[in-house]
Amino acid sequence: MTRRLDRRFTVDGVTLAWARVGHRRVGTRPFVLVHGYTGSAHDFAGHIDHLITERELVLVDLRGHGHSGRAATPDAYRVERLVGDLVALLDEAVGEPVDLLGHSLGGRLALHVALERPDLVASLVLMDTTAWSFEIVDPERAEAARRVLDEADDEELTALLATPWPGPETDLVERTVPIAWRAEARDEKLRVDPVAARTLGRALFTGALAPIEHRLGELTMPVTVIVGSHDEPFATHAPTLAAAVPDGRLEVIEGAWHSPQLTHPDEWRAAVARHLARVAALL
Repeated sequence: MTRRLDRRFTVDGVTLAWARVGHRRVGTRPFVLVHGYTGSAHDFAGHIDHLITERELVLVDLRGHGHSGRAATPDAYRVERLVGDLVALLDEAVGEPVDLLGHSLGGRLALHVALERPDLVASLVLMDTTAWSFEIVDPERAEAARRVLDEADDEELTALLATPWPGPETDLVERTVPIAWRAEARDEKLRVDPVAARTLGRALFTGALAPIEHRLGELTMPVTVIVGSHDEPFATHAPTLAAAVPDGRLEVIEGAWHSPQLTHPDEWRAAVARHLARVAALL
């Protein structure tokens, strides 16, 4: 990232790397971006300069990811521990209600934060995520993921994480995303703690992550669900997810897969801008 995560915040002995950047305009709140499984704040690097002209951004690497510290045990990578990190960061370091966006696993974490501490979350963007069990549509890919998590040693797992999975989204990224960004993204993947990757991967891809769709009606803040039109099963879940929230809206980015902020940056920023304009009107 051209803008490094220059702040540190420690939760239960794990130090999180984070940053607070941008120009706060009257009538806005901090906008927090939370990356997904084996990602980092670098996933949003191409948008930072656009977003900070009108608002303050908060970026963070989850524990065991990017420039954040590693936990001592697999148990410390349970989803509830990552949720606790975000709650503590927002409550103690940011110190005011925020507009919160989470991508994939980050979306699931953001959903938990909003349910546990609605006083910290003024609005929510759930991006290519689900309140149901995470699923891999292709059975062969699902089995391959489980086999890698069970059989690969740490070095092999790290190398696999840093290798883009073949497919149409990867092809599009390689055609449209600058090579410098892709090189840094690979470096960020190499930083992921293999214990985190294994623990969280098993929770996500073996059905161990408990569905929480029965709690969606508890969300009182405005929610926008963003999804790529080709990103299954999330694209199938997205309309139901948005409809289950009292103040939910759906934004489908046509032609996109799991990371529309990379492959469809203009459309992604437009969807985010519509959400932020909607919630600004409520201030």
